[in-house]
Amino acid sequence: MKNKFLKTVLLATLFLGVASSCVNDDDFEIPNLRPVIYSENFNEINFNMTFDYADWTNFAEAGTKLWIEREFNDDGYIQFSSFSSGEASNIGWAISPGIDMDAFTGEILTFKSATNFVDNPANKLEVFVSSDYDGTNVLAATWEQVDAIVADETTNGYTYISSGDIDLSSYTGTLHIAFKVTGNGSSLDGLFQVDKITIYSSN
Repeated sequence: MKNKFLKTVLLATLFLGVASSCVNDDDFEIPNLRPVIYSENFNEINFNMTFDYADWTNFAEAGTKLWIEREFNDDGYIQFSSFSSGEASNIGWAISPGIDMDAFTGEILTFKSATNFVDNPANKLEVFVSSDYDGTNVLAATWEQVDAIVADETTNGYTYISSGDIDLSSYTGTLHIAFKVTGNGSSLDGLFQVDKITIYSSN
């Protein structure tokens, strides 16, 4: 009985030694978890209703069209389209709540956007940031355009495009992110969708 026990222990030890030798050190590396500073996936949707999330601003600079709430396959997003507005100009802003840029360092913004029925580059989505927006007066604030990859007339078909990593690390204080669409009710009447907004710390 003792010999059988010793044999079993020896075999188990050999097995563990062989198994551990087949595993690389990299397999045990701890993932680099990046702290999320702000995230919005628009999961709470009132379908086709005016976008009215708390602390967000939905503002029509020109015309009467506003961003609306939509979803597809239980995936929510916000959408702007000037289709059938009958107006010579439609400019709509969706502006995020204020984000504290002093709590972390190395801030990176990412989001996804999609289009359909867009056939003119003048019908466009642009992304801006402001550190002096007061939450009310959109046009009185200073808005700086950021270099983001956005869906346009070349990416129709509701195909989501990743923005790439947008470096916000140089900003301090409270920052607002704005998504601005320009169109009209005739030749610039495509639709734009925005989803999965995240700001995280790369440090």
